Amino acid sequence: MLVLVAGATGNIGHRIVNGLLARGHQVRALCRNPSTKLWPETLSRLESVVQSKGYDDIAALDRGCAGVDAIVNAYHSAPELVLEGQLLLLRAAERAGVKRFVTNCWNYDWTTMQLGQTESYDPFISFCNQAALTSEIRPIYVLTGIFAEVLFAVPGHGDFSPKNHGCWDSEQKRLEIWGSGDEPWHWSTEHDAAEFTVEIVLREDAAQGGFWRVCSGVSTLREIFATYEKVRDRKIDVEVMGTVDGLRERAMQARREGSRRNFWSYIGWFYQLFTADGTWKLKTLDNDKLGLRTMTLDDFLQQNPSI
Repeated sequence: MLVLVAGATGNIGHRIVNGLLARGHQVRALCRNPSTKLWPETLSRLESVVQSKGYDDIAALDRGCAGVDAIVNAYHSAPELVLEGQLLLLRAAERAGVKRFVTNCWNYDWTTMQLGQTESYDPFISFCNQAALTSEIRPIYVLTGIFAEVLFAVPGHGDFSPKNHGCWDSEQKRLEIWGSGDEPWHWSTEHDAAEFTVEIVLREDAAQGGFWRVCSGVSTLREIFATYEKVRDRKIDVEVMGTVDGLRERAMQARREGSRRNFWSYIGWFYQLFTADGTWKLKTLDNDKLGLRTMTLDDFLQQNPSI
């Protein structure tokens, strides 16, 4: 199978490329800077590389989609890429007659949420609605919970540290908890998210589209960081910041005082809130349908000694 990976140089994109190549499939990459971000040995194994000037480079999108069997969109999660960029890629897929289309998703479960409930997921909801209204393609959405790399504020993977209203201060080795700390968090490593995606797009029923809910593990914050203490053989500082209701008040106040154009300044509050109160928890998991061995938290921490 020949698969186009759009955004092939990103954190998820290059892992999807490697997963497809490892299974013996051909890969075409669509990206802006292939020579500076893809390893030479990876470049040499690609069917081809289509260099794009930007998400609205229609000619590049058409070249990328021509003759492929499937498309995986691994764009960055900036709103304009999730909505406008992804719709343009979907239209190119339509023109090329491609039926297997994996969206840029890898989120918590926003399927019951309303527009305006969380700004960072509004573009995903809007794309899903527009695709259902206007396209014969039935996209695939892979919902994975939070990335372990984001939760642990790994540089280059999203700064979900307390300065951005996240949980883990990687410099001070300090955990901030809202609620009891016993609320479940669905989490996935980027490696596992890519492996799930590859297995899903290669399935015989991939053209049927739909939602997949998969993750590496389900753990409470206290469990996650107890594992951290065991693997690192060190104690961390834990501070309970307040109740879930208190977190909700803090999040809503930050939204009132902020600007939707700069929602990144307060959206971390909502990531914590909607996880702690269960708003977007993953429903019944589909892991068993894929049969993949996922990475344990112990393995993840041992493979990332800088955390």
